Amino acid sequence: MNTMPYPERFHAAVRVGSSAAGRSFFSDETRLLLYALDRQATYGERSTCSRDVLDADARLAESDAQVRAMRETWENLGSMPSAEAMRLYVKVLDEEKPQWHDANASGDANRTNRGMHAKTGERTLPLALRECREGVWMFCEYEGNRPTARFQHAACTLRDKMYVVGGTNRGRFMRDTHELDLDCDGRVVWRTLKTKPGTTPLPACAGHRAVAANGSVYIVGGRFKREDVDSTLDSTRMSVYKMVKAHEDVDEVTWEKVTTHGEDAPCSRRGASVTMVGEHKCIVFGGEDHDRRFLNDAWILDMTSFVWREVKAPGGHPPEPRAEHSAAMWGADTLLVFGGTGKSTKCFHSLHALDLVHQRWMDVTPQGVAPPPRAGHAGILVKDGRYWCAVGGGNNERGLSECTVLDLEEMKWVSRADALVAPPVVGEGMTLCVLSTRDGSEDVVIAFGGYNGHTQNETQILRIPSDFPEHDVPSSTSEPNDRGVLKSHHAQDNARRDDDDDDAALEYADASASERSNASSFETALSDVTRGGDAANISTSTLTDKQLRKENAELHRALHRLRADAKIIADAHEKLRVRCSTLELAAREDAKIIQDERIARDRLRAELERLRQNRADDDPAAKPRAPVATSWF
Repeated sequence: MNTMPYPERFHAAVRVGSSAAGRSFFSDETRLLLYALDRQATYGERSTCSRDVLDADARLAESDAQVRAMRETWENLGSMPSAEAMRLYVKVLDEEKPQWHDANASGDANRTNRGMHAKTGERTLPLALRECREGVWMFCEYEGNRPTARFQHAACTLRDKMYVVGGTNRGRFMRDTHELDLDCDGRVVWRTLKTKPGTTPLPACAGHRAVAANGSVYIVGGRFKREDVDSTLDSTRMSVYKMVKAHEDVDEVTWEKVTTHGEDAPCSRRGASVTMVGEHKCIVFGGEDHDRRFLNDAWILDMTSFVWREVKAPGGHPPEPRAEHSAAMWGADTLLVFGGTGKSTKCFHSLHALDLVHQRWMDVTPQGVAPPPRAGHAGILVKDGRYWCAVGGGNNERGLSECTVLDLEEMKWVSRADALVAPPVVGEGMTLCVLSTRDGSEDVVIAFGGYNGHTQNETQILRIPSDFPEHDVPSSTSEPNDRGVLKSHHAQDNARRDDDDDDAALEYADASASERSNASSFETALSDVTRGGDAANISTSTLTDKQLRKENAELHRALHRLRADAKIIADAHEKLRVRCSTLELAAREDAKIIQDERIARDRLRAELERLRQNRADDDPAAKPRAPVATSWF
């Protein structure tokens, strides 16, 4: 390790110094010094650093006093060169923890994601999410206008908000941007973020990915409409866009096309995985280019300098080219890739690991029963990055409603089939986002969109149990939320539900909203009439209203289950019909061949008989002699 050159040695030191174990080892003064040296080496002087980075650092502090201490420590470094800051960082680590390189050089058994949310997580979950019951999927009740139905869109969380961008529906690409505010005074609110007048909107796209870095949302890759590609994009390079929201109280955004650098760059593609590596880098793997060729190359993009670097891994066996897979970091230096689809619509269930330090691919075989092939699914890390969960998607045989959970510390598939229950509305091309606390003890999963025979736009929420995956499964996989913090008001939403694919789902939402509105009006009127009177009647009415909402939610879930079953039966019927048609066609062809063979056989027999007759007529000796009895008579 002592012979490792800079800046690799510095980056290895930062991985140890910023880990949960490293932060717990150092004193407060040492942590402040390491923070300042890291920022000085990465961004230079504090006075020249971007506001996004400073704001992100401020949110990490526990108090205003810590914010001031972080600012003063960084400012005291002045104009120290980046190389000098790197050397000082390593020197401090050598003095405080001489064997730090042993921890960094440990093998696969010590790979861990612990502490992954220490900088980007929330101090506590928003009030509306804390009210959710653990282990139960809930249809999120919200205010505002939810996005129209879509799949193959992009979504990510930034602080206490989730952003949904683009997607496709019935072959139509979308360019809109939506924000789900999870902590709006105890309420959940959908907002449509319009493009700021006078600026260029984001091109309509699908199959792209969204990541949060340096306090901003970025869109990486994707497939764009042909006219957008010809007019505004370099179709030979993978595109990167940055979302800029000037003011929190204004529902407007600006999309800036990021100019990337580097001798080489990945080609434009859809269906690739884009995974954050630490705070300031992302790694792109696989995808499908505009010529519909599947890819298996890997690239790292520095999210501060925006320089592309190809990951050339001559060691090991790289995965087959693929798209619509999932990827996640396993420790600080290893990328895991699972599933996906490739040439001839082949679906995969293999697990591969890319070691970014030793530049080699590895085939990983976890303990336990391997899951079925899966593509078009969504993957999330929960419980401080220990468990990697795959939800949704499908393969050549069927859509998959069961979920897969991989324990990254034990490297084994979780055997419990009900460890993670799929949401009531599940499909291909859906997105899952996770909001976690800094200590990694609490996670809330937000599912949106997808396609399961119908394009969806349901917002579903799951609070991961504290003892996951050993928790007791609730008797009901989903139930309505009767708490006031998530009360829904869909009056504005009803006016814009014009998408044809929403049909029954929107009919349910409209009906349930109407019933809730009527029930609320009824309760208000009853309260006015009986104020100071019979409280028992009011309680009975409220209870009846809750029962109605619960029955409506159960009917909603049953409707989706019936739809899914009907889709499976319809698909099976279609396959049988195609199979029967194929067999009938083959039978007709076989009958024709048999008939032709019979005609040919009869012709051969007739020709053979004619030849025998001619031979008999030409050669008297060849004529058969009459029997003795015949000649006597």
